[in-house]
Amino acid sequence: MIRVTFASPKGGVGKSTIIYYVAKLLSSNFKLLIVDLTDSATLSRLYRIQNNILSNGGYFADEGNLGVVSFSRISNNDTIDLEKIALKYEEILKNLNLVLVEYPIHFYNKPIRVEYTIFNSIIQAKNYIFSVTIPQDIIIKSTLNYTSSLISYLSNISKDIYDEALIINMIKDEIKNTEEYHNNVFKIKFNRDLIFKGFYNMSPPGDFLQISKFIENLIE
Repeated sequence: MIRVTFASPKGGVGKSTIIYYVAKLLSSNFKLLIVDLTDSATLSRLYRIQNNILSNGGYFADEGNLGVVSFSRISNNDTIDLEKIALKYEEILKNLNLVLVEYPIHFYNKPIRVEYTIFNSIIQAKNYIFSVTIPQDIIIKSTLNYTSSLISYLSNISKDIYDEALIINMIKDEIKNTEEYHNNVFKIKFNRDLIFKGFYNMSPPGDFLQISKFIENLIE
């Protein structure tokens, strides 16, 4: 199993959309799980999940090879029973090929550390970070700095973590010399229909196939 985390210091860059499409594309061949750690709970709500994993139920949904678990909207003040969460999480993580994780903007909080600690206590997996940004130089660079800080933070728990790729989303004009930013750069063109029709109502656009193929190679 591998774990791929999609992270960004900026909201509205399309992490939920990317995860949704990548999961759809890969679930035909692999058994995978989406872990929603965001405050917005977009993916949790999309799969009609009402609660988070602290609750007695209503925190998990599945459709064939695709499962979704919610760690959304857990605050630093919530009482967290690590043993109880670990038992629930271990059951969900059985027999998976891939875990796709959506991180919130702020990663220096208790729920992030709790989830990552429990995950690594259950499964030994390579952890890949995919940075997600929009096509503005200053935001791209701040996103990469954010990822560096994120990896440093998580490395205190598990050092098997890699800055694997940069996704530049919502591109309207051609971007040149992207190799200056990262060795692995994926570019997604701006698609108005994703906004006005809703990404969940559309088949995956071609730009997302390259990301799913890349992740498929990491699995194999």
